[in-house]
Amino acid sequence: MFEIFFTTYYINTLMILDLHIHSCYSGDCSSPVDAILSYACNIGLNAIAICDHDTIEGSLEAQRLVEEGGFDIVVIPGIEVTTKRGHLLVLGTQEAFPKNRSPEEIIRMARAQDCMVVAPHPFKGYPRSLGDVADLDVDAVEVLNSRYILGWFNKKAEKMAQKLDLPMLGNSDAHFVEMVGRAYTKVDSKPSVDAIFKAIASGKTSVHGTRTPINIQIRQACGSLKRRYMSKIK
Repeated sequence: MFEIFFTTYYINTLMILDLHIHSCYSGDCSSPVDAILSYACNIGLNAIAICDHDTIEGSLEAQRLVEEGGFDIVVIPGIEVTTKRGHLLVLGTQEAFPKNRSPEEIIRMARAQDCMVVAPHPFKGYPRSLGDVADLDVDAVEVLNSRYILGWFNKKAEKMAQKLDLPMLGNSDAHFVEMVGRAYTKVDSKPSVDAIFKAIASGKTSVHGTRTPINIQIRQACGSLKRRYMSKIK
């Protein structure tokens, strides 16, 4: 699915990243962490971040599985934090963040841990999103989120990132294993979390990918509604 090559002069690799994936630790997803890792390796991804809603458990499990030697891939720990204004991705954290705080407060907490802060799908109406981030100290903007119908919110995010001179990322926001890598980012970097962060910060990223099929998005929405209903009647 992806082409990977080595740049010997810089001793860097063209890394292919999907830094916004959901697992069974998110309430609207049932994807097992090991299945995500296996699929990501099979399609040629070099690094992933499992960013579940308001929990770090999926990332911690992924790190443990890689450390045990089962998968040859870089795992960047992450979380999708629900703030008062909208969702925020925090990459590089080993801890969960409180829900429903201001994005400014979450960003301050992330800075204390030397994390990378990304504005995901900033102009998507659902889930609630940050909108214009000119007033926020974010490190990058997700300008290609594969879960779209017409794609206008991605175009608006790209224009904003260009205006603010912020690095651009493409991510799948996958809620099904087979959608992992549907959108992705390429960047020249050594295969480590710190090196990837530095490479993204340089702004030399390129985004690629296509839309998650509509029938898959409907499946995810229906599954999410079913899980919410079941949790209420328990």
